[in-house]
Amino acid sequence: MASDFTQVPWVKDQFACKLAIDAYPGTLNLEITEPEDLKAFESLKAREGVEITPEQASFCSAKCYPVLIAGKVKGAIVFPCVEDYPKNKMEIIAPVHVRKTLSLNAGDILEVEIL
Repeated sequence: MASDFTQVPWVKDQFACKLAIDAYPGTLNLEITEPEDLKAFESLKAREGVEITPEQASFCSAKCYPVLIAGKVKGAIVFPCVEDYPKNKMEIIAPVHVRKTLSLNAGDILEVEIL
């Protein structure tokens, strides 16, 4: 579960040291549906990101990209480096519960600006 992952001590430490984010437990999961957004997301994932390096063999590494969510909340996209990860799934960490902070409902459109 993402809430467990974001609270693993070495993961939490790397988010804090490398991204300056004290991650709220869990991630905000977004589904990218528009073809041009999906193309931009694929392009982003091909770029170098901030790497989260596993300290345990049972975990994968991840690439992170700092973002601004809805022009208000600083966070980061976390992209797990696993072969079968869904191409249209965006996971975001932030220091707050993003869904509650921004009063989001399922199906809402959300602007995510890469910093």
